[in-house]
This record gives sequence, C-alpha cells and structure tokens, in this order.
Amino acid sequence: KEETTLSYSFFVSEAYSARPYGLTVNMFYKDKDGNQYAQAVYNETVTIVELDEGLDGETFFLYLFLAALIVLVLVGLQQYISSKTRVSTKPKIERGTSNDNDVDYDWLPPETLQALNKSPKAPKQSPRQ
Repeated sequence: KEETTLSYSFFVSEAYSARPYGLTVNMFYKDKDGNQYAQAVYNETVTIVELDEGLDGETFFLYLFLAALIVLVLVGLQQYISSKTRVSTKPKIERGTSNDNDVDYDWLPPETLQALNKSPKAPKQSPRQ
C-alpha cells in the first residue's frame, strides 16, 4: 500500500455568496490488473466566507462624499453668519477737487498751463451727469 498527499488550491467565483456548501472529492483509480475503482475520499460541508479587506472603494467614496458635504455645510454657515454680522456702509464716491487751489499744476508742461489759462472759466460738469 502506498499513501500519497495531494495539495490542490481552488478559488470560488465572486458570484457565489458566503454560505455552507457540500464538497465531495471522488478518486478514480486502476489497479495492476486494470480494474477501475471509484471512491469518495472527501465528503464534507465547507463554509465559504468573504474576506474583510478593510476599506473598499465604495466605502472610501462614501466617506469622501460625506466629508465634502460637511465642508459645504460649514462654508454655507460661515457665509450666512458673515452676511448677518457685516456692517453695511455706503460706498465712497470720489468727487475730485472742489477747489482749484488744491490742484498741483507743477508737473504739467508749460504749453498745457498756457492753454488752461486761456480757456474760459465755465463750470465743469462730469460727462456722467
């Protein structure tokens, strides 16, 4: 009599769910005289379990979405609070110089100063008025 140990690895398809299955291993063999035999060498129930890989892609993106949602809510709250506490002030309108004595004409070329002195002294209006 001889005894032999065989090692065989197999993988279960992802289509199968994690539950108990019946596993039967039959051995077919011939003796020296050519007679064929069949014998069940393993007939047991095995349980297939799913490996817990920790953080899968679906869970990662769920946490990423929740973090983005929290940041969005916080930014919205900050904008709402800052709009309620903001003091409304009227914008300052620049009116220019109201007195001709406040204007410094030293930087202008002499030809331009002469042209300004010759022009009539009519009240100036803004083109926007």
